[in-house]
Amino acid sequence: MKDFAITSQRDFDRAAQCLRDLERFADRRAQLLASLDVGSLGPGQRWQLVVDDERIAEELAWGHLYLEHLVNMEALGSALSGLSHLAA
Repeated sequence: MKDFAITSQRDFDRAAQCLRDLERFADRRAQLLASLDVGSLGPGQRWQLVVDDERIAEELAWGHLYLEHLVNMEALGSALSGLSHLAA
């Protein structure tokens, strides 16, 4: 599975784009898997599907949290910047 590297981005717009790419990938993957006869796959292949599903779900959850974190850090930076002008 491709590494979407959401948390390696420090820019909100780039991180948001990575998250949108992952969401699109997850949707398209779900459509593909719905068309497959999963029962015809071997145990190792089915296991890999489960592992990938869990990884995708985790990446999506962390991605949304990370975007919220970036917004909060930007707000904190702005607040601290305003306070530093008052202290000077």
